[in-house]
Amino acid sequence: MPVASLILVEPSQAGNLGAAFRVAANFGVPRVDLVRPLVGVDDDEVERWSCGALSHLDVRAWDSFDSAVADYRTLAATASARGRGCLPVVTPAEGAAHLARRGLDDAALVFGNETRGLSRSHLDRADLVIRIPTAANFPVLNLTQAVAILLSYLTLQVEPPENSAPLPATETKVDGLMRHLEVALADIGFADPNNPERIIRKLRRLFGRAGITDNEVKIVRGICRQMQWAAGTDPEIVATAKGPRVPSEDDDGES
Repeated sequence: MPVASLILVEPSQAGNLGAAFRVAANFGVPRVDLVRPLVGVDDDEVERWSCGALSHLDVRAWDSFDSAVADYRTLAATASARGRGCLPVVTPAEGAAHLARRGLDDAALVFGNETRGLSRSHLDRADLVIRIPTAANFPVLNLTQAVAILLSYLTLQVEPPENSAPLPATETKVDGLMRHLEVALADIGFADPNNPERIIRKLRRLFGRAGITDNEVKIVRGICRQMQWAAGTDPEIVATAKGPRVPSEDDDGES
């Protein structure tokens, strides 16, 4: 099994969705999470293109990206070269090796809508962003092509090593840490009040590369509480925070 799941954000074309199901089953992926799908799984064209793959998959639909990713420990997002020249990315081979080191059982590959791709806020939630090399004058791959290429890298080229290291924290815990950090850094005057998401985005990538564990999340949150205490603010404010002041998941950002 290469990864625990594929996460498809707002898939809109029945043929693509069915073909993606088929590729997932071909490579032994047990689950596909759909975020606000724009086409139904029971659509005749989806079933036709899936070629019976749905009987091998656990397909779940979600109303939000946060809900879909909550229980995974590693997210690997995909991005084309179109309009994303400054985005830190890795190659498929580098991404496959990174995922193998972290463990594949709790990892998910995230793919965007066929037209818009993933928004910047989705990419900011990922532990790493993978770009498949393509010709510069025509860089956009079909959804199913991207799924097949990345799964083949994981399945055929990388053997998961023996790994006794602690598992990375779940996305829910890391997201809670980022909300706490944003509040604490604002309290001590470190974060730019006009652009707080800039430092949070960089820290999220740092924690993603490191594979921050549950215990490390607790340590960093303890540091946050101490910073808030030293600043004379209420550390409990984060308990009622409504979420990070970063672009919403519906903000298309860079597409």
